[in-house]
Amino acid sequence: MGVKAAPLLVLLASVLCTPGVRAAENGGITGPLGSRYYLDNGIHYDSPKKNLRFKINGDIALDLGSISADNELQAAFPDLEGRHSDFRTLEFSISGWFGTYLEYKISIDFANVRQIKDNWARFPTVPVLRHFRIGNMKEPFSLDELTSSRFRTFQETSLPTYAFAPGRDIGLLTGGTVKDGRVSWVAGLFLNTGSLSTVGDTKDEISEAAGWNLTARVTGLPWYRSGGRRLLHLGLGYSRQFRNDETAAAKSYPESRLTDDKLVDAGDFSTDGNDLVGMEAALVHGPLSLQGEFMLKTVNGSGNPVLWGFYGFGSWFLTGEHREYDTSSALFRAVKPKRGPPWKKGLGAWELALRLSYIDLNDGDLSGGKEHNLTAGLNWYLTEHYRFMFNYIDGRVTDRANPPPVDDGREQTYAARFSYWF
Repeated sequence: MGVKAAPLLVLLASVLCTPGVRAAENGGITGPLGSRYYLDNGIHYDSPKKNLRFKINGDIALDLGSISADNELQAAFPDLEGRHSDFRTLEFSISGWFGTYLEYKISIDFANVRQIKDNWARFPTVPVLRHFRIGNMKEPFSLDELTSSRFRTFQETSLPTYAFAPGRDIGLLTGGTVKDGRVSWVAGLFLNTGSLSTVGDTKDEISEAAGWNLTARVTGLPWYRSGGRRLLHLGLGYSRQFRNDETAAAKSYPESRLTDDKLVDAGDFSTDGNDLVGMEAALVHGPLSLQGEFMLKTVNGSGNPVLWGFYGFGSWFLTGEHREYDTSSALFRAVKPKRGPPWKKGLGAWELALRLSYIDLNDGDLSGGKEHNLTAGLNWYLTEHYRFMFNYIDGRVTDRANPPPVDDGREQTYAARFSYWF
């Protein structure tokens, strides 16, 4: 079955019951009044005059694997060891346009707990407002966090990314590029609302927001050749997180969501504000790719601790592809295999990867522990829409005094993922 087969079935089911539907000469299906349905990285609808348009996208990811732990970690986390499975992603989104006046996006993930992800609007031709995006979205911090899960090299973000990156909040965002896309900037003002489970929660989340964040990211491409086949990306992120003696937390998953345990966790603590700094770099040289980030968070409260972490990884495409880069967003996007998928007698694209990550949540009055992970990855891109992933994670947790205490524990995770998006 080809990459377009699954969304095609959805497209056909949505229009076959409409009287007067016919095939369009330039692709897609034309409705009785001139409306058009077609496939192009999603299911599209255009009204006859194209003053009403929308696109439907989907993302599915299924994880299977097992975790083994030594006696110390198993005593601290009885549910950690064993075989696990997780419907990691079951996400559907609608992006729409009303003429040139309004652009919007609504994205909901139904896996496990329903979660509203992107829920924003922008007004491209309205004075003043055209410079802003308004709604629920990711704050502009961290290359690892901002890169879509569809396109990340590893199954999950790194230890410091999950612990420190702000993620999604409700706010205003603005940005742009200069120097032909070689320099980008983006900044926003956000309420610290966290994730939303329903649209109806929005009012409560706003009224109960734990302060607000001023977050910005600047990136540059000092070296860019061959349409992105060779490049050097540098970036700097900063977030001032204003709080008024609010409760905060610092913790991280062990780079896998096959478990709900956070092996490093500083618990809840009071803070009057935090400063978060992140430095990022990525190098692409043909099939070779390197990427790393350093993050530091200073907390005003609980002994004024300084928490920090880093990760670095390298990957190599055995079949000669390279990581694709989008200059408009300063992020990586879908890999495009040079060879066809197996159903077209091809091999797809194969990538080997290795990542080292570290986080330290011990300072001041906090004793959440230290963790370092070594992750080996193998990715098989059947097409740019289908991917199999395998991650082996060797994790070591030390110096955790916060309950449950861990002096020196080790775990190993074997995780496989199948993902598909349209």
